[in-house]
Amino acid sequence: MKRDINEVLKQALTPNEEPDFHLNQKILHCVKETSQMEKRTWKRVPAMVLTTALVLGVCTGSAYAAWRYLAPGQVAEYLKDSRLSSAFESEGAVKINETQSCGGYDVTLLGMISGKGLSDYVTTVDGELLDDRTYSVVAVEKSDKTPMPDNEEIFVSPFIQGCQPERYNAASMNGGYSSFLEDGVLYCIAECDNVSVFSDRTIYLGVLGEAFYNSEAYQYDEATGEIARNESYDGLNALFVLPMDASMADSEAAEALIEAIDTPRASDDGEMPETDADRFVQRLTPENIDEYAKRVESTVMTVTPDADGGITYAYELENGAAGSGTVAKETLFHDEAPGMSPQFSYSYSDGENGQLVIETFTLNEDGTVTFAAYVANLE
Repeated sequence: MKRDINEVLKQALTPNEEPDFHLNQKILHCVKETSQMEKRTWKRVPAMVLTTALVLGVCTGSAYAAWRYLAPGQVAEYLKDSRLSSAFESEGAVKINETQSCGGYDVTLLGMISGKGLSDYVTTVDGELLDDRTYSVVAVEKSDKTPMPDNEEIFVSPFIQGCQPERYNAASMNGGYSSFLEDGVLYCIAECDNVSVFSDRTIYLGVLGEAFYNSEAYQYDEATGEIARNESYDGLNALFVLPMDASMADSEAAEALIEAIDTPRASDDGEMPETDADRFVQRLTPENIDEYAKRVESTVMTVTPDADGGITYAYELENGAAGSGTVAKETLFHDEAPGMSPQFSYSYSDGENGQLVIETFTLNEDGTVTFAAYVANLE
């Protein structure tokens, strides 16, 4: 979106009030994970493909719109990550401030940084410490300046030249993000494995208006390995080129990362490793879940599936954890028989109480679906 100089000056001279901190955790359908966190909620990016039609839009870019947004260090501070906030103020951080407008949204890539030990929060996957990370900060708002909804889904992911984006993206690079809303703008810190090892190639950052990667949003050139926006795609599919220092490239580390993606994690006996949360949920059934977990009555809601069978839900627990999402009815109720679906979504973090949150869906006689969150402690 092009803006005249009067609008730019107005935005630049408008004072910013210090906002209240608001964190919205989105526990996505069928994600099984164990992460160690202190206070920040980290949303694991699931490896699924979903096709959704949004509003037709053409991306345009600018480099000055970011003046009205919080700085990357401020975003990290609002997410209670003082170490990452300091990192974004260091010489190693790259301030970008590039805005693209498409699909009815303005997306600004504020900055990025890569390295080890940059965050206050420790993330583990299957017991493995993930300490060498790339962090990107984006701001997303509607082009017409109406407030962003608090359940807006986005997919923020790096893409690597020469690697199929459908396979090599945040979902396979141990990606996730933390976000909050302020003044109608969605601020997001996305993280994943350190992609600076690919700095001798073009590295992109895609921001997609969906919860999962959509293979229709971007185009991959098999001959050159280059990635581009699909101009005919209906929706938000911003694509930035990250300014990388080629001297940071590490071919051995890059090859190891690709090999890790191509090789599924497995234990010595060839089986995928299980966490305590996995084992706990595996013994749950619609008939016995009340014996092992407590239903949180404040989360109970009955919804009518939309025209495409989507079931949209949202909730918040007393401890501040929250979740929202849209699940396809057909994936939960194959035979259309009333009752609770045996498929459970869940999220678990090793905090002070090790709380496991289980999401349940029950099909009613009238075709509506009742959502309820259950909680259990694994101490």
